[in-house]
Amino acid sequence: MLKAIKQFMLGCLLTSGIANAVDFEGFSHPESVFVHKNDVFVSNLGEKLDPMGKDNDGFITKLDKNGKIIELKWIANLNAPKGMNVIGNTLYVVDIDTLKGFDIKSKKEVLSIPVEGGMFLNDIAVLDNNTLLVSDTGTGIIHIFNLKAKTYETFTTLDSKYGGPNGILLDPKKKTLIVVGYDPAGKKKGGVVRIDITSKQVTELTEPLGALDGVVFSKNGDLLVSDWGENLQGVVYKIDSKGEVSKLELESMGGPADMFSDGKHLWIPRMVDKKVTKIDLP
Repeated sequence: MLKAIKQFMLGCLLTSGIANAVDFEGFSHPESVFVHKNDVFVSNLGEKLDPMGKDNDGFITKLDKNGKIIELKWIANLNAPKGMNVIGNTLYVVDIDTLKGFDIKSKKEVLSIPVEGGMFLNDIAVLDNNTLLVSDTGTGIIHIFNLKAKTYETFTTLDSKYGGPNGILLDPKKKTLIVVGYDPAGKKKGGVVRIDITSKQVTELTEPLGALDGVVFSKNGDLLVSDWGENLQGVVYKIDSKGEVSKLELESMGGPADMFSDGKHLWIPRMVDKKVTKIDLP
């Protein structure tokens, strides 16, 4: 406990160079943040920056909303956990080629669905209380899971010209899924697209931007998208309803990944920097 308190106090002293920004340390290549009620969950790849390494040293950290570490390895013995989401009292997380579910109160594993041919499962969106959408950046497939039946099938496959589907965000008002692209090979820039849930029609929202990772809504409904940038000079873009792109005034970040908005704050996992940054939500 003392160690956790020291980590929290150290984090509060570190700032990102802008007002109302706080960095928290003590992580092992954090990939995703998910806030549920008063708890903050952070998925960690482990000691190596290897998002596809089956090395059993990945874990999920539990924090409070002030960034204080409650339990560093709240869920342990994972490989390279990434995107998370919650339905009821179950935290769902993707781990390379498997969708897993954990009871938030007991930490007991309650679901494990391996994906045949899965390469780089990355993010999760909740379609309804029985249905999840899961992106696979490696194969280009967005899967749809039936949780009761414990089955899955292909929802759609994203054209490789947009990059592999990384972060996904459900827009319930427009009944669409927003997808940001990331090319694991590093040869192409990924773009931002909107996919109609019913027709699967794809609409381009931006020109190719970069190595895109996370996507959330800002306070006014604009999109916030993280980009690894070049030479690990990562940025966060703001994309308005007209498709105009601007950058948030943040210091360069090493590997800004699967961000989360809790309505008041933006939580940014900085995978390479081994930090999580919390700022006021734009």
